[in-house]
Amino acid sequence: MLPQHGGVPNFNMRLSGPILAALALVLITGLLLSLSFYLNMNPGDLAAQNRLKLSILVTLVLSIFILLVGTGRWWHFHLWRRGNSQKHHQHRNKHNRSRHHHR
Repeated sequence: MLPQHGGVPNFNMRLSGPILAALALVLITGLLLSLSFYLNMNPGDLAAQNRLKLSILVTLVLSIFILLVGTGRWWHFHLWRRGNSQKHHQHRNKHNRSRHHHR
């Protein structure tokens, strides 16, 4: 995210390395833990079924949270329009010039 000529950050559309690593770690750990609970579960064992459901739920919630953190910059659609900052700058300058002429 290096500034361009006008000092505007340049966002790329990829997830960063630490976010991908955290997502992979959560998914793999959650999958292995859930698989372990499932394989060691006896039929009719409600406590084991609850552990399995909780493990899957925590894995999903953490994964969604990490994805939201990693894709947070994608949710600012106004930054996607090409030339938006130049239009805003021209609009502001036009108002500043007209204000100075009226004094």
